[in-house]
Amino acid sequence: MILANIISEHKVDAPEGFKVYSSPEGVDMTLPTLLVGYDYVSKNYAEYDLLNTCLKENLYWTLKRTERRDKYEEDLANFISVVYKKLTDKLVYLFVDPIQYRGKTLNKIIRKLYSLNELITFEYNDMFYLYEDTFIFGIDMKLLSFMGLNVNKIKSKIKSRSLMFLGNEKILIEYKKTIEVLNNQIRFIPYLYSLINGKNNTFSVIHKSSEN
Repeated sequence: MILANIISEHKVDAPEGFKVYSSPEGVDMTLPTLLVGYDYVSKNYAEYDLLNTCLKENLYWTLKRTERRDKYEEDLANFISVVYKKLTDKLVYLFVDPIQYRGKTLNKIIRKLYSLNELITFEYNDMFYLYEDTFIFGIDMKLLSFMGLNVNKIKSKIKSRSLMFLGNEKILIEYKKTIEVLNNQIRFIPYLYSLINGKNNTFSVIHKSSEN
């Protein structure tokens, strides 16, 4: 899936999902787009501002690396950050805390979890992050174990309901740079995976953790 466009005559080191084109011809400009190069921008966008990288909604520009390297690298990093933050702003994160929540609230959360049929789940240490639609649920297995709940049964249930289960260090390394942009919030990993791979691409790459 293409998340954003970068139009540049030269090679650009960009994350997966950022499509690099040599010219704007045929490019879907409704997606966030970064134009690279002073000559092209000054000729085609009279409203450009040397002090403002945003030309209009979803359209940004920067100098070429050869024109000013520090400016290029700063603007590219900012563009990538803006794209990811716009994508994640719509998400609702809910930490499932059985100690803090009253029984009625907890039952609502459980019912919501049971209603989800296309979960993408990421396990890291004792945390499970479950994503579907606009929700990410965080479940602390150490906390549940402390409360005397059957953690193995809960894990097995989550795995059986997950369309995709991500559970080892490889996936964390794969999304390391992206997570750094998002203040190292690893809870976004299942959402990012769904964006890049698509929910229907369920068996192309499967990362499984060891069973308990």
